[in-house]
Amino acid sequence: MADASTLVFGATGALGQHVLDALVSRGVSPETITAAGRNPVRLEELASAGFRTAAVNLSDSAAVAELVARHSDIVLISGRDENRLAQHESVIEAAKNARHLYYTSGVRADDERFEINADHRATEKALIASGLTYTILRNTWYLENYVQSLAGPRFTGVLAAATGDAVVAAASRKDLAEALAVVVTTDGHDNVTYNLSGDTDFTYADIAEAMSVVLEREVVYRPVAPEELRAMLRKTGMDDELASFLVSLDETIAAGVFARVGDDLSRLLGRPTTGLVEGLTAK
Repeated sequence: MADASTLVFGATGALGQHVLDALVSRGVSPETITAAGRNPVRLEELASAGFRTAAVNLSDSAAVAELVARHSDIVLISGRDENRLAQHESVIEAAKNARHLYYTSGVRADDERFEINADHRATEKALIASGLTYTILRNTWYLENYVQSLAGPRFTGVLAAATGDAVVAAASRKDLAEALAVVVTTDGHDNVTYNLSGDTDFTYADIAEAMSVVLEREVVYRPVAPEELRAMLRKTGMDDELASFLVSLDETIAAGVFARVGDDLSRLLGRPTTGLVEGLTAK
């Protein structure tokens, strides 16, 4: 087996950066962590901070195998590429001799009603079938996604969405990263799946109220039909493919995929999860 060290795939992404910070805050030396990703600027910054770094394309299975072989513990932050399932499977195959593999999946990945989780579901099955010692962390919707939604309400005072009366137990990337770091640095997580939700089921009216606080102006939630949302997005100049994707995402939220699934996240953190207003203002 390779020397005790941790390889973090996806380290240059938004969640990955929080994961590295959380690992270091829990006493892991940067010198024992290899931050792997595709952003050369961020990799240079991480190298200056004392991390080992690796520029890697997950579609290059030979390079992935060579990199994985040098590490005992593998953190696989789920990718965003269209072929991410094949990439995930390549990492799992390469990690057959690793001590432990940690995978960031999606909440309710085992529920076949939600196509959004199809790649997560298949990755989980491949990981369990591999015989590797694993921990699966099924992450909920990010609070930070609503930061991106502030632009419209900032000017219109309206949060329009095709989510009906859905609830979303969103959590911050920082909380989810800290939970992953807890699992990596403590015992008792072998072959366990954690369902990570925020403490509270927020309605979109709750989200609008939090936006009112952050923006210092009244914001109200206006539910719209999917076709109305698509038309609104198209009027902004958005292409039909992206507009249709965002509409389908709202429909998935409306179906309840991101509703609360338990207290695994707050139990791992040992504290309450981050609230809406704090999440909307966090840097």
